[in-house]
Amino acid sequence: MPVHLPPLSRRSFLRRILWTSLGLATTPCLASSGVGRRRQDLHRYALMADTHIAADRTRQHGGIVMAEHLERTVRQILTRPAVPAASFIAGDLAFSQGETGDYRQLVDLLAPLRAAGLPVHLALGNHDHRDRFLEAVPWAVRPDRPLRSHCCAVVPSPRVNWFILDSLEVTLSTPGLLGPDQLAWLGRALDARRRRPAIILLHHHPDLAPNTVGLKDTEALLAVIRPRTQVKACIFGHTHRWGLSRDESGIHMINLPPTAYVFREEFPSGWVEARVRTDGLDLRLWCLNDRHPEHGREVQLTWRPG
Repeated sequence: MPVHLPPLSRRSFLRRILWTSLGLATTPCLASSGVGRRRQDLHRYALMADTHIAADRTRQHGGIVMAEHLERTVRQILTRPAVPAASFIAGDLAFSQGETGDYRQLVDLLAPLRAAGLPVHLALGNHDHRDRFLEAVPWAVRPDRPLRSHCCAVVPSPRVNWFILDSLEVTLSTPGLLGPDQLAWLGRALDARRRRPAIILLHHHPDLAPNTVGLKDTEALLAVIRPRTQVKACIFGHTHRWGLSRDESGIHMINLPPTAYVFREEFPSGWVEARVRTDGLDLRLWCLNDRHPEHGREVQLTWRPG
């Protein structure tokens, strides 16, 4: 059940503003960005995780208003010199237990991105609820879904194939699980697409610890992706901590920061701008606090051989 929010026409965007009475919050974001006059970079992407949006857009957690953080993130994305080709959100879309209203609010907050021509591709995390998610956005569920049980998908792009996985096992239970059916599908989907580099995107972080709070079937996932050398990177959220590492096989492990709240004061919140090269990936961290020492940090990753 892959869920993709397609681009909106300007007419649809303005109609949505009237329907939701959110014009004061969203119209300046679109108007000031000048997106209609700027080029779209087909190799550039906006990566987010852990939005934790509640139905009540004034809801706070730890002194952070999650909706306001996402609005600021959207403004940053739309004021970049080049418009990204798409945006990805790596799970924990909803605040706590994935209420239908949470997802409707999320869709409204993402409308300026879609009006600027960016499709938004969504993965699920442990604070999401699959049935209520699909109830809130049934129009975004594509009929060619590869699995009925999970929201997984392949998103092709000019230089890489993106593989979105669904690691939601039980809502409000911290660890995640892909399961044998989804892993089997992933193996088949990768084998059918060997010629182009692959990036895996999911919510839970790979973790081989025996009592993990991350992905419970990490070992099974690595058994699928390590020998398939077209897999170059694995992107995830969940920890609310920005970080980069490299698996022993050479796969880049990219832990996205949250757009919502952090677990420790020194951690950054924000998003990551990614540009795909033919031989790797350029990353730039954009913090919501522009005084954070990591704000604007650029990293160049090179693909492993194969």
